[in-house]
Amino acid sequence: MTLDQATIAELASMYLHAERDAVPVPPWRERFPDVTEDDAYAIQSELLRLHLAGGATLAGWKAGATNPGAQANFGLREAVYGRLLSERRLSSGATLPMAALIHPRVECEVAFVLANDLSGPGVTPENALAAVQGMVAAFEIVDSRTAGWAAKMPEMIADNVFQARYVLGERLVPVEGVDLAALEVVLFRNGQEAARARGASVLGSPANALAWMANRLAAHGHALRAGQVVLAGSLTPLVPCAPGDTFEAVFDHLGPVRLACG
Repeated sequence: MTLDQATIAELASMYLHAERDAVPVPPWRERFPDVTEDDAYAIQSELLRLHLAGGATLAGWKAGATNPGAQANFGLREAVYGRLLSERRLSSGATLPMAALIHPRVECEVAFVLANDLSGPGVTPENALAAVQGMVAAFEIVDSRTAGWAAKMPEMIADNVFQARYVLGERLVPVEGVDLAALEVVLFRNGQEAARARGASVLGSPANALAWMANRLAAHGHALRAGQVVLAGSLTPLVPCAPGDTFEAVFDHLGPVRLACG
């Protein structure tokens, strides 16, 4: 690591206030040209500590940049992870509070609910699915707190991989017998098709993303726990949302998930 604890605390506090005030902050990577991924995750961990100190609760984890294009765009070597807070979960059909966000975008994801703890290293996709209670159709709403979405590797990871809100569908479906790589989703924005994708767009399969998550967390001393939710990464490109927009994603096997923007 190249950042001292005081700088880590300063940057985490900056993101906390950017989230609370819905006011973006400028990129900071040029201030610290030697910043590492470990530094960025340390800022993310400190940001989580601040949220927990304020009464929030950890609900699970999210994978991000789960395709080569996204990794290249943000200057990453591999996928990345962030945290989910219980307070940011919305029910299907809920209204997204646009005034509390800066410039949000919508993604379609498969969410896994864990029945058992899952910890690396050495977790395979088969091991990962054996720990799953079921899977749910999901939206993730991402919102870069960096002005103009100008974040790269350190800002993205430090900013909790842009996590803002997440929406879970109403149907918990067993994973057995489902070809997750072939699972298809169609996204509708205001009734018009906006995107269509398959599970293979997420590290080849959402099951691969879940195994990657368990193994990557182990390298930082973390593990997935029973009852937690894991968002496996976006199947579809990011779609901007504006007040008055409505979104519906229809997944094979999993059914629909819906969101309104207010």
